[in-house]
Amino acid sequence: MKKVAIVGAGISGLVLSSFLKKKGNFQISIFEKDNIFLNNLNGIQISPNAIRILNKINFNFFNLKKKYSVKGISFYDCETKKKIGVMKFDYLEKNMYVTLNRNDLINFLINQFSLKDNLIQKEVKSVKNNSIFLKGEKRLDFDLVIVSDGIFSKLRSQHSSIIYSGYSAHRGSYVSNDQKKYIDLWMGKNFHLVKYPIDNMKNNSFTLIKKERAPDDISNYNCEIKNFYSQFNKILPSDTHEIFNSQKVKIWPIYKLNDIIYGINNICYIGDSAHGFIPSRAQGAAQAIEDAFVSYNLIVKNKMYADELNKIRKKRIKKIIKKSENNLILFHQNIFLLRSLRNFCIKLLCSSKFLIKIINSYIFDYDYEKTLK
Repeated sequence: MKKVAIVGAGISGLVLSSFLKKKGNFQISIFEKDNIFLNNLNGIQISPNAIRILNKINFNFFNLKKKYSVKGISFYDCETKKKIGVMKFDYLEKNMYVTLNRNDLINFLINQFSLKDNLIQKEVKSVKNNSIFLKGEKRLDFDLVIVSDGIFSKLRSQHSSIIYSGYSAHRGSYVSNDQKKYIDLWMGKNFHLVKYPIDNMKNNSFTLIKKERAPDDISNYNCEIKNFYSQFNKILPSDTHEIFNSQKVKIWPIYKLNDIIYGINNICYIGDSAHGFIPSRAQGAAQAIEDAFVSYNLIVKNKMYADELNKIRKKRIKKIIKKSENNLILFHQNIFLLRSLRNFCIKLLCSSKFLIKIINSYIFDYDYEKTLK
């Protein structure tokens, strides 16, 4: 039985663990220094490319009350305070684009395959070859070590370091009796707001991404802010003001990696440890899930090496990063003529099911089976 160590119990680490546990002939140890059993609300979007993978580990049995099937995206201009158009997902299969609370997905993955039995609440200080070293403890040896402990990983090779993106995200949740069927995307000058339902129990999530100077102290990452209303009430249309009902808003300075790196030799990185990027294409969780599935297949075939993972995944990740960064240019447009052109193009796009399918096909229709042949 092959011994596998997975460092980090985020989405990529738990999806990989779920596939390995389902397979049944692996001894899995999941190392996580933080408490992952939290009750806070943190919305994520899961698109069809990732749903198809999750369904292989029983996501189709996920509690319907705890997820929301999204019908599309509504685009708005904060300057004109008008709706531009609606990108409908009615061509997709039912439940193929969902939003939910990240913690509910984490708990689902843990419970489906009893991963709590594999969880070790300890911090990994270093990784060398196929061995990991815990603080104050002796070396632990494995057949394979996968690092999935996020963008701030201290285990990742120094060939890739974090840099501040120039943007910060303000995130919160609120209750609404009038839940919409669509994700709302409001575009302003140097900022954009995304808000959407995350379950069928009236809970909603929002993220406002704004261009800002680098934070003075990285310890401010994910800290609560008190002046959210005074900062944004004047620049946000009244139709969005329900977000101010949020009991707690946290600021999240957005960092990214200066390069994509899936590991060195037999030490592999997946998820944000490999390619942390600006989440303006709603693909952070989905790409972590794709990484995990590809990794699982390579492990089963005894081909899990950094070079092999890099060969399969890097090209796709580079394209998604480019799409994400281009989105920020479009969403945050300051110049009137360019903003008008943007709005015209979005309106034209949303009027055609054919164009909607084309623009989403590269991400939504990802043929992960073909890449593994």
